[in-house]
Amino acid sequence: MKNTIVTAAMAAVFASVALASATAHAQSKPLAVWQPAPEGEKDPAKRVPTTSVPTDAVSAQSLAHPQASSAVQQSYAAAAPSATMEEESRGGVFLGVQGGKGWVYDDVDQSARAVNAGYRWQAGAVSLVGIELAAGRLDDAEDDGFRYGKVDYSSVGVNARFNFGRDNPVYGLVRAGYWAADIGAFDDTVDGGYFGLGVGVDFNRHFNMSLVYTNHVYFNEYAWTDDGFEYDASRADLLMLGAEVRF
Repeated sequence: MKNTIVTAAMAAVFASVALASATAHAQSKPLAVWQPAPEGEKDPAKRVPTTSVPTDAVSAQSLAHPQASSAVQQSYAAAAPSATMEEESRGGVFLGVQGGKGWVYDDVDQSARAVNAGYRWQAGAVSLVGIELAAGRLDDAEDDGFRYGKVDYSSVGVNARFNFGRDNPVYGLVRAGYWAADIGAFDDTVDGGYFGLGVGVDFNRHFNMSLVYTNHVYFNEYAWTDDGFEYDASRADLLMLGAEVRF
């Protein structure tokens, strides 16, 4: 009887331990609860493979909405940089020859000729600015039985020319600088400044002709005295027709 009670008690203990272990295992394992699929995700059985839109459909859409298509094309055109042609530079080395008349003495005409050379830089759409060197001679002349000797001169200065429009071959010319001359009749040397104005025409990129008037100012005699600086100013004029080549 005792063994039967002990055996029953032990069986009850083992059953309780097994039941507790099963309950603990069931509590430690999460319960799988059914949840709906995330929004946007379709049922796998109903998924449809993505297909590309046919080209004909795109063309039909462009025809149906021409304004939208035009706007897209304009946006691409605006994004692409516009190609611009650089203007051909007209600057460079120049060589010129001139011939005309000069007046060093009052009412005495002297034949004049000169050469000049220099370099001009492009300074705008219609303007060129540069430097120049020049050398010239006024031939001797006779007037009222009196002979006037030749005059040799040279100068250094700046010049600028401005076309009257981008496509206009006619241009204006300005020149100014320092000059010095040897007057043969009096074996004298004078110097001073010059300023000239002219007008010309371009026949092409490399050749032009111009008519230029230049006024030269110089001092015959000058000295410092007790009364200050005394001088005798004179002028010489040149009117020259010239031709010029440019490189």
